[in-house]
Amino acid sequence: MAESSDENPWPLPKVEDDHERSRSPLETVKEEAEAEGYQPILVSSKTDWKTVQLLVEDSHRASLTPSLELALRHFLANCKKDVREISRCDLMIVLIYVIALESGLIPAGASLPEKCRPDKAHIYRTFDVRLVKHFATRLPMGCFRDASNVYRLEMVFAYGDIPGSRAACEIVARPSGDSMIVNLISNYTKMISTNPCTLIPLNFHVPSINTVRLPLCFQSLKQLSVKLKNDLFVPFVAMMYQQFIPIINPSLTGLPQELKDKISAYKVVGQNLKHIFLGK
Repeated sequence: MAESSDENPWPLPKVEDDHERSRSPLETVKEEAEAEGYQPILVSSKTDWKTVQLLVEDSHRASLTPSLELALRHFLANCKKDVREISRCDLMIVLIYVIALESGLIPAGASLPEKCRPDKAHIYRTFDVRLVKHFATRLPMGCFRDASNVYRLEMVFAYGDIPGSRAACEIVARPSGDSMIVNLISNYTKMISTNPCTLIPLNFHVPSINTVRLPLCFQSLKQLSVKLKNDLFVPFVAMMYQQFIPIINPSLTGLPQELKDKISAYKVVGQNLKHIFLGK
């Protein structure tokens, strides 16, 4: 038995070590995360969240959120267009793509990186900054080559272990004057319901094209991000959860079957007692 604590081969961790942690709800391995280009966000009582750029809506005229800048530079490097041929519509599609990634969608046919697999993800989570950055440089370039001037992005919901064909959707965008009409067509509902649609003021959110100073291309991105999520992506994700992962739905549909059977049995007994004692 050791006579002093100095000989203890398992020293206790310092209290200060708990003051900072990664914001990610998943377990993170520092070496693997850095290898993927992701730097964990250290959280402390002094963290100023106004300076942390995670989402498209955190972008401003001085700098863009890193995932959006990655996607834009990937587009500029691979679009095979002269700078003078790049349109506001092209830049808007890049924006829509990154906002879709933030909502839990990924390109159809793509596989999740190992650290973002469903078995390592919490069922409630749809946003993972590592996933967004991973796919930011995997923007499907084929959607920019449609001669009919219609942009199509085939996406799939990445979480919940939903069958791929049912979790798939297509984002269809068409310019209309100074605006862009954006539809989200779900494979699951396209034959039985009206699909969500929204109208984006194109020239307002993309006032100019500046491939040297990218932040100057955009304005009011928080307004755009909230609009796209509220009108298109959140309804789609909510439908996926409601139809295929009902356990998180706060209703009878989301209860385990054995509990629903119990409730039904009590309901029948209650109705019988009501008939007996009240004569109804």
